[in-house]
Amino acid sequence: MDFGLPPELPLDRLQAPFDAASEALVRLDERLRMSPVADAYVARTHFRDACAALWREGGFVDLEDLVLNDARMDARSPTHELVRAHGVLIARRQIAERAPDWALTKRGMASLRGGSSFAACETSGREDEEDDPPDFSPDDSADENPFAEIDALLARTSGDRAGAPTREELGLVYDADWDEAARLGEWRARVEETRALPPLMAAARAFDAWAEIEPLQRQSWLGPLLVAALLRARGKTRHHLAALHVGLRGVRHRTRPDGDLASRMLAFGHLIQSLAEAEMRELDRLTLAREILLRKCKGKRAHSKLPRLAEFCLASPIISAPLVAKELEVSKQAATTMIGELSSNLRELTGRGRYRAWAVI
Repeated sequence: MDFGLPPELPLDRLQAPFDAASEALVRLDERLRMSPVADAYVARTHFRDACAALWREGGFVDLEDLVLNDARMDARSPTHELVRAHGVLIARRQIAERAPDWALTKRGMASLRGGSSFAACETSGREDEEDDPPDFSPDDSADENPFAEIDALLARTSGDRAGAPTREELGLVYDADWDEAARLGEWRARVEETRALPPLMAAARAFDAWAEIEPLQRQSWLGPLLVAALLRARGKTRHHLAALHVGLRGVRHRTRPDGDLASRMLAFGHLIQSLAEAEMRELDRLTLAREILLRKCKGKRAHSKLPRLAEFCLASPIISAPLVAKELEVSKQAATTMIGELSSNLRELTGRGRYRAWAVI
């Protein structure tokens, strides 16, 4: 069976590498289904992938700064790169928490891009009417509540401002001749043509098409997220959203539409296999760290918060006393004491007396 592949894509050349990559990816996903650290792994992966996305664009975002920014506990003023990385983090969480195919719909893409009327449709409850504009007209209950119209206006404006600025707001930042809607439509049409392909080959074609078409001027990082969503929608990654930016950071991979198409697809297959194998090692590390941390919690009183701290250490790439105090709702002194009980299995990152941070070994 040729799956409708173009003539320049010989199946005999692609079959074995893609089978190996698919097997590794499925093995990772199945291990996550059964793993006690699956939630912690997913939470950590969101942070790592967001930092890797900015790295691919030439920016550097420290993982520690992103964690603190997400908790609204910044140690210093956020940089432009940090704000963008947090946008990637929010987008990943949205895609992971919604229905598998949500990100690939018009409404999903518009919401991820930010500032679109489709984003306002998110709360309208009409998922089956994807192209209908939102209806913000007041209902009959407005007579009972004199502030209903004001509430509706506030809901509308807050919904529109929740995401990134619109093209109109950014003005000269965008090229006026760059028709993002048309380019996204072309990319979606390319994705639709891959329905007959196996999931991983379909993802490879979608990834290559994104690099060729370049639909978005300011959010090129969205492409790998949508490809990861495609893998999830096709049932290849049911229990996690693939961290393609992390994989792209770790290997040399052509993202530009030059060279041979078969070679680019093979590179994508090798990328997926390398990523899956590396993430399984990360899963092993977290599993071992959990066993060691939980041993420290044995014999504690029933109402002790030390087990919760152990789980938080696994879910967060870094911890600090203020961060633990906020998460566990304890005093800073109590947080410092509990961290001290686990310190033999934590690595201190800062080495400073005024501000200290730790991570699991």
